[in-house]
This record gives sequence, structure tokens and C-alpha cells, in this order.
Amino acid sequence: MDTAPFARALEGALRRRASLIAQVDVTAWRVLDGRGDGVPGLSIDRYGPAAVMNVYDDAGLPDEAVTAVAGVALDRLAPLGVESVYVKPFVRDRSRLGGALGDESTSSAPRAGPPQPETLVVEEYGTRYEVRPWDGLSTGLFLDHREHRRALALRSPGRVLNLFAYTCAFAMPLARAGAQVTNVDVSGRYLDWGRRNLALNAIGAATVRFLRRDAMEYLAQAARRDEERFDLVILDPPTFAAANKRRGVTAWRAVDDYPALIGAAVGVLAPGGVVFAASNTRELARAGALADLVDASSPRPPRWLELPPWPVDVRERHRVAAVLFAP
Repeated sequence: MDTAPFARALEGALRRRASLIAQVDVTAWRVLDGRGDGVPGLSIDRYGPAAVMNVYDDAGLPDEAVTAVAGVALDRLAPLGVESVYVKPFVRDRSRLGGALGDESTSSAPRAGPPQPETLVVEEYGTRYEVRPWDGLSTGLFLDHREHRRALALRSPGRVLNLFAYTCAFAMPLARAGAQVTNVDVSGRYLDWGRRNLALNAIGAATVRFLRRDAMEYLAQAARRDEERFDLVILDPPTFAAANKRRGVTAWRAVDDYPALIGAAVGVLAPGGVVFAASNTRELARAGALADLVDASSPRPPRWLELPPWPVDVRERHRVAAVLFAP
């Protein structure tokens, strides 16, 4: 395979990220962002000494070509401290996986370089996170939201509700800034991950709560208690999630259910409170779609607040959307 076109695209991507590379306190960022960097179907994320190359089904690369590209990526990224490149085959529609992952998505053996530990610690503007470069399709940290996490922390809100909290990444810089954060997620595994992130940042446990609860169920209960009011509510739900009657978890589909979520979130705001709403759902990530949904779903006309400039390393802007508003 002729890897020269890929090498040129990678060099161009690194030049565009020069200001980010110079940030010594940021060790997790997107090296290559698919079509936005001239390589459709291929993205590379850096997590300290490990890089994760996501190869989508529309990349059109045979397996031997993936190996060659991984080698080129390692050669170029090694001077930046990257030691290994892992490969994760992706499909655009994850529902086609049926819950099963390919062997390589859970293998400690990288395509290039030596194996890395199961867990690594990366830094983002002074906040530390545990990541898992080869344990499934997600690493535990969504890089698209790096600048959002930083901007929300700079607002220094008093009480924060972090719904669909996952590994509680949004909570960490907020708690470091002095906020009291309630994390809500249906997964005990991910909430435990959030607790480890808390420990990594030496944050007092008294300021952060972890509740294993369905988001809509929690919002309904909080609305009935006057003391459960928040200065900031963070919404970053998945595209879809299956129901679990035993655990009291309702099915979730973002396109259908996001409007009710917005209305319920507004219902637990303190006076002057704001909502950060985000989505990586294809239909909602199109230009203006999420803002239109908020406009139609908020019980009161929203006042739009400014978000930070788009991250220099996230080139495919149609893949994720975020808005900040006060009703």
C-alpha cells in the first residue's frame, strides 16, 4: 500500500493542531478527525502514550492497509510521546453489532508498538482522568467535549446536575472549581469509574454525589423536592439505550425522548440556572437541529449563552452538537 497520502494528511492535521500540541497540560486530543482532515472513515485519538485509531466501515481499508497506516502513525507520533497504536473497527450503526465486539476492540495487543496497561491516566488542563485504550469501543473520555468541560468549570456554578454521567468527566473540573455535583447514571460500573476519577484529582467526596438512577426517574423525583434545584444541568445522553425492567431503566432514543428530557431538566433549575445540552446523534448534530429542538421543547423561551470556540482538533462539526441556554 502507498501510505504517502495518509502521511501527508497526518502531517497537515498535526500542523493544524500545533497550538494544542504545545499545551503541556493536555495529553488527550484528536490527532486525526476523518473527513475533516482529509481521511474519510478514519480517526485517531491520543491518550498519553497510547493512540486509538478508529476505522469505520466506510474507510475502505483492507486489514493489511490498516496495519501499514498504524505503523506510519506511530512513526510520526512517537516524538510526541506516543508508544503504541490500537485499532478499533467501527460501524456507523452500532445497533448492527448486537452487543458483540470484535476481538481487537478488547485486546491488549496494539497494531503497532508494545502493549499498554489496561488503564492510563491523562490530563486535561490540570484535571486527571482514567482511560482504557483497549477495553471496548469507548475509552472513558469523549474528547469532543474538552473545551466544554473547561468552559463550564470557569462559570463556577454552585450546584450541578450531571445526567447520563458515564465516567463523570464533566464533574471533575467543576468539582475542582468548587461546585457541588450530583452525577446520575444507570451503570454502577461507570459511576465507580467516576469515583476513581474523583480520587485521581484529590477532590473531597463530600462535594460530589454518585446516584445509580434512571435520568428521567431522578428528574421526576427532584421536581417534587424543592431542595433539589441546580444552577447547571448537563445533558449528554446516548443516541439510544435499551430498557431494563429489573433495574427500572426505561428505553431511550434521543430523537424521540430528548424534548421531554429538556422540559424535565428546566423543571429542576434554580432561579438563573442554565442547561448545557449536547448530542452526538446524527439527526441532532446537524447544523441548528439541537437548538431548534431546545427552542421547541423548553417550557420558556430560551436565552442562548455563548460556548467556547470549536476545538481545533474536532474537524467534523456535524458529528456532535452542544448548546448552552437559560430558560
